[in-house]
Amino acid sequence: MVNRQQRLKVIEGNQQETGGNSRQPVAVVTGAGKGIGRALLEELHARGYLVVAVVRSLADVRELFSLAPQHILPIRCDVTEPSTEVVLKEFLESQVGTIDLLINNAGFGATGYGITGLDFKELDNVLAVSCYGPIRCVRACLPFMKASSRATIINMSSRFASLEWVASGAVPHEQATYPYRIAKAAMNMFTSCLSIELKGSGIRVLSVDPGKVKTRFGPRDADVEPADAAKAIVDLAEKNVDTGIFVHASGEKLPW
Repeated sequence: MVNRQQRLKVIEGNQQETGGNSRQPVAVVTGAGKGIGRALLEELHARGYLVVAVVRSLADVRELFSLAPQHILPIRCDVTEPSTEVVLKEFLESQVGTIDLLINNAGFGATGYGITGLDFKELDNVLAVSCYGPIRCVRACLPFMKASSRATIINMSSRFASLEWVASGAVPHEQATYPYRIAKAAMNMFTSCLSIELKGSGIRVLSVDPGKVKTRFGPRDADVEPADAAKAIVDLAEKNVDTGIFVHASGEKLPW
């Protein structure tokens, strides 16, 4: 097994091989073991990124490490835990100097529909992964993102987070739980607050609706393959020049 210092030397070696004027871009992806997160990892790896893959199980760590140990650095870290900020930051300090892209993708839904079906434990759990988790990861990654000349933070949101669309009935009320909509709306507010704070730093912050993606937690009318969603999201991260917006992966701006 390659240890951390050896992997770091490999990264430095890649920098030297390109003449010292360029470096391998670095991305951090949460929930990278399955679904959209796994597709994002594969897309970023294919584009030459060094990917820090945040996953919840040791099985995922072992599998991802075996794929490309020089270019995929998996870490077992549950973003719902308060220790996430310290654990992730310490890992990053041992592995990378700069982060160009953070994708807060980890997430899951709830089971109880309607106000009578709302379970407070589920609400706490969904808020923990969709709101508190991104905050912890941003705090861990921010020092490294400030070293990048073009850093982007993507918070994976949903059409069900749009207050305007929910209020107008533009999204089907019966297809999303209260906890899911509340947590994603909270994430959108985090995006807006953070984008204002970081405006002078050059770090862009976006809430992104990936579309109706075919995953375990995908909507009933899902029609987008994870690989296609991942390509669109990475394209957006690399080409977008705006900050503080809610946007579909295709680039279409969405109402808050």
